[in-house]
Amino acid sequence: MDALTASIIVAVIAAIAAVAVALLTARARIGALPAKAAGHSSSLSDGSAGLSESAKKFRVLGWLLVVVLYLAASFCVLQGLNALHVAHHWDRWEAIFGSELADRAELGLYFRFWIAIGVALILTGYWAQRRLRCRSAQQQEM
Repeated sequence: MDALTASIIVAVIAAIAAVAVALLTARARIGALPAKAAGHSSSLSDGSAGLSESAKKFRVLGWLLVVVLYLAASFCVLQGLNALHVAHHWDRWEAIFGSELADRAELGLYFRFWIAIGVALILTGYWAQRRLRCRSAQQQEM
């Protein structure tokens, strides 16, 4: 894999995740949470009181997507850190595995590839999380 191919793959994965988040967390589908009253304690039960059943279902699917994005991002970051670990201890790994290993430059590309996918998925998950927590416009006045 070369750098251009890796960049295209990262961009395609990030675009697919962003489109999935945009479609699943569209304001028309998930609605807006009611604004919190001043001095009112937050509880889990009053957050979705004014939402339709369809909006509640899409919110659940949205939160599941956030969890999946964060899990996939953690996998990608761990893969990248593993490649970095191998590159850092190259002599020891080469002594054990010999010619079965890819060259050091290719391993550096894999490190950047996995970390870039992980960062893209983390940012997309954070964006989805912010969209799901958005309250109605009345809250901004408080």
